[in-house]
Amino acid sequence: MGSCGGHWFRLAGGQVQVGKLAGGGGGFRLAGWLSLGLTSSHAAVQESTSAQTYWQTILPQTPIPASIQELLRREKEMKSFELERTPTFFVSYKCATDEKQIHNDPNAPLFFLKDSLNPGTKMTLDLTKSISAPPFLSVEMANATPFSSTKVTEILSLLSIKRGSAEDIAIQRTLAECEELPLDGERKSCVRSMEAMVDFVEAELGNRDVQVFETAMADVGDPVVAEQEYMIGQKEVKHIEAKALVSCHPEPYPSAVYYCHTAKNIEAYVVHLYGANGAAVDAVATCHTDTSAWDPNYVGFKMLKVKPGTEPICHFLPQGHLIFAGLSKMDISAF
Repeated sequence: MGSCGGHWFRLAGGQVQVGKLAGGGGGFRLAGWLSLGLTSSHAAVQESTSAQTYWQTILPQTPIPASIQELLRREKEMKSFELERTPTFFVSYKCATDEKQIHNDPNAPLFFLKDSLNPGTKMTLDLTKSISAPPFLSVEMANATPFSSTKVTEILSLLSIKRGSAEDIAIQRTLAECEELPLDGERKSCVRSMEAMVDFVEAELGNRDVQVFETAMADVGDPVVAEQEYMIGQKEVKHIEAKALVSCHPEPYPSAVYYCHTAKNIEAYVVHLYGANGAAVDAVATCHTDTSAWDPNYVGFKMLKVKPGTEPICHFLPQGHLIFAGLSKMDISAF
C-alpha cells in the first residue's frame, strides 16, 4: 500500500473509495475497545468530564472548539465511527503525486496561491466533514490498546475487522502516516486522547495566549452542500498573528486519532466565504511561504502549475481540522 504521510487529502481513484464502511451497521465496531474498560455510558460521561477538566486546567484561556465538544457528546452517547465519504489522509510535501491522483482528488481545488486571497475571489470548494468522528479514548485505554503497524493483526482481531476490507485499509494508512518520520524542522504526534492533544499543544505553544481556530459553517442557507462555489467577502480576510502554530487533522480510525504537527514558514488566516447557495463559512486557510524543500511533483505544485520555492502555496482546512495559535495578537484588519 505504501506510505506517504504529512499533508492531508482524500484518497480516491478506487483506493479507499467508500461510503459507509461495511459491517456493524456501517461503522467501525467499538466493541473491542469497550471490552478493555469503557463499558457503560456512565463511565463515558465520567471520562469526558475528566478530559474537559484537564483541557480547562492546562489551557485555561483556550475554549474547547466545537468539533471537540462534538466528540465529547459522541463519547457520552457511545456512538460508533462512520466514514460518510472518502476518508481523509495525509500526503507528505516530500511525496510525488501522479496525474491520476490529482484528477481524482476532491481536495485538490482547496489549493490556491496566496495572491488569490483577496476579496471577490471565487473558488469551488468542498469544506464539509469527511468523517463522522468517533470519540477519544481515555488516557488509560489509549495506553492499553495497540497502535502500531506491527500490531495490525492484533488490532483487526480485536475489532473483528477483515483483512483487505475498507476498515483495514483505512487503519493501515493511518498507522503508516503516524509512523512516518517528521519533515525537517517539524514536530509531530498522533494523539489518541484529548489529554494527549492538550499536552502536545502546551509543549509547543505554552498554556497562555493560545487560541484555536477551525472552519465553521454559519446557520445560513444549506450548510451540507459537499461542493460549491464560494466567494471571499469584502474586507474579510483576517491574518492570525501567531508566534507559532500547531495543526491537528482527524484521521480515519476506530477511535479518535488526530495528526498534530508544527511547521515552519507557515501563515494562517480566517477567511469569510459566501457560498452560491447562501451558506456563509468562516474558513481557516494556511499558507506555506517556503516550499523550496518540497517534492517538485507535489500535488499542490501540479495543481497550481508552479515550482518549489517560487510562490507561497495555500489551502483551506475542511471542518473538523484545528489550528492552535500561540498568539501575539489577532490582526482583524483586511489582508
